[in-house]
Amino acid sequence: MDVKVIVAREPTGHPNWSLEGVTIKAPSDDEVLVKITATGICHTDILLSSIPSGTPLGIAYPKIPGHEGAGIIEAVGKNITSVAKGDKILLSYYSCADCSQCQASKPMYCSDFNLENYVGRKGAAITIKGSEEETWSRFFGQSSFAEYALAAEASVVKVNHLLESDDELNLFAPLGCGFQTGMGAIVNVANAGPDDVVLIMGMGAVGMAALMAAKIRNSKTIIAVDRFASRLESAELLGATHIINTTIPEFDFQQAVRSISSSGASVIVDTTGVGWLIDAAVQSLSSQGKMVHVASPPPGYKLGLDISDLFMNGKTITGCIEGNCIPSEAIPQMIKWYREGRFPIDKLITFFPAAEFGSALEQLHSGAVLKPVLTW
Repeated sequence: MDVKVIVAREPTGHPNWSLEGVTIKAPSDDEVLVKITATGICHTDILLSSIPSGTPLGIAYPKIPGHEGAGIIEAVGKNITSVAKGDKILLSYYSCADCSQCQASKPMYCSDFNLENYVGRKGAAITIKGSEEETWSRFFGQSSFAEYALAAEASVVKVNHLLESDDELNLFAPLGCGFQTGMGAIVNVANAGPDDVVLIMGMGAVGMAALMAAKIRNSKTIIAVDRFASRLESAELLGATHIINTTIPEFDFQQAVRSISSSGASVIVDTTGVGWLIDAAVQSLSSQGKMVHVASPPPGYKLGLDISDLFMNGKTITGCIEGNCIPSEAIPQMIKWYREGRFPIDKLITFFPAAEFGSALEQLHSGAVLKPVLTW
């Protein structure tokens, strides 16, 4: 059938997105066809639409981004057993299920993760309407910036039993990536607890999820860092005990942190990828502190590291993908917390009709909205 999708073409210094028509074929034996109702916009969509083709990562165009999809199963391939037509589902990342990492219950480190999620696949299943131009699709196993998407079974989480209303399907769309990444960085990677001083850099959707998780873990001090006053105000409402605005005149990161906790922060989560913030944050780690990176820094950035400080103070610097979350476990947990009023994602999301993606991007970059979700 012919459907509307957001197509990313070769970037021109910034993402080059347009709403276009494509022709989509029936699902293969191992795919499902999903009628998409909503898709969250994640910074990964923007980042991986800003990289020129021909880079070592293998990025190519035209492609269909989108990896926080929600929708209803329209058709299934003959090998699909976990869902059926009519099921309501959320979409998350792809994993192969067969490699050593998947077999060890670490699908976020699947040997095919980079290729299947960041690049996707190219083929005749989805072509630009009126031409034979094939698109790169199955981005994160789904390419859900679309009215309909062909998705891998591994990317599907059935949520029929978790919904109390049809509207919640759209509300929960971003749980498949951004929110689970921030939550998992605190819960699964840092294992923050009541004695921790938690510092979160960047109060977008990922950072807010980390903040809410730190509050759920009863961390004694939660410091929110951002350059937008509106986001810092929201962070306070969600449980931040302290805020740091990096735009104040003569800002000194070390001084700002040490004035709150003289020993530094025991847990730092970076969602910004900003080099100078990362460098300053490493110096703000307390003894045996842990710094968790969930954002990609600019190309060529190298972390300057004093190894003596690292081993003498038992510090840990680590990264994580998707918060080390297994979506079929993390999504029900976040919905449970939402029901309890402890994970209020409804306060963070702004809905836009899919055709207004340009406005959504503009307001995201300006700080006017925190988590834009496109509705189809």
